[in-house]
Amino acid sequence: MGYQERRVKLFGEQAAPHLEPGEQIQTAFIAVTGGWIFTVPWTVVVTDRAILVVRGGQAVRGPRDVAFDEPKGLYHRIRLDREYKVHRQFYKEVVAADAALREMRGGGR
Repeated sequence: MGYQERRVKLFGEQAAPHLEPGEQIQTAFIAVTGGWIFTVPWTVVVTDRAILVVRGGQAVRGPRDVAFDEPKGLYHRIRLDREYKVHRQFYKEVVAADAALREMRGGGR
């Protein structure tokens, strides 16, 4: 099992206790809060119904209708229940989340 597959499996395991019956994960990525030295990692799980922010067995469920916009720079800032920063290594997942939202809305932006 490669790195990508292990990462997907780990995100799925973290989110599983917080998913509603039939809820499907669309994508997931790591985001951080804090400053340069003291950063706190969070798992952001995007489903067909909600956006979950998971850490330490706890989850905050937010609305799915949040668009993250096109990521730029080393860290892209997103606003959910607070501000998070997403490292560019996860930009493909951020773009995939926005694409899934556009598709759910019927292809419009």
